[in-house]
Amino acid sequence: MSFKSVNEVEKFRYDDCCIVKRKDTEADLVLEVEALIVKGNNSQNTNYTESYADVTQIIFKDATIVKGIKDGMRRYDADDNLIEEIKDIDLDDTTLNQLCNNLSGMYLQGIERIKDADDYVLLVEKANEDPYDTLPSDTYQINVHCGDVIVKWDRYLNKVQQM
Repeated sequence: MSFKSVNEVEKFRYDDCCIVKRKDTEADLVLEVEALIVKGNNSQNTNYTESYADVTQIIFKDATIVKGIKDGMRRYDADDNLIEEIKDIDLDDTTLNQLCNNLSGMYLQGIERIKDADDYVLLVEKANEDPYDTLPSDTYQINVHCGDVIVKWDRYLNKVQQM
């Protein structure tokens, strides 16, 4: 691949990023994604403006999936009164494995590095089956312990259009 960014997860935007597939190697967790935005301050961006990358591989070297959390939520009425609160749920090993084996088609909302650790949090959203469904979708946090995070892509697509 032509472009290779190492440990610069904060220099990408994940607004429209969709996971195409997960294809691991013996020690690495590999996600193939579409619509990843390379920020202008990324070391691999010679255009110095935000641009979409072509199909991209995100490689977590020597990765171990540590834990998963299904995000809770709060619902309010029109007067800003709390209607319901759902707490975060720690995923058991079986549920976490099912989630991680079915990442295709989910949205990658972000990758955050945990300070002073070799851990990253993948923020993923499972879209509702009906694209016109306005109900909240399920979102998850997947904690990954790894060495480096390498992002590779072959070419740039269009510049990001701000509206």
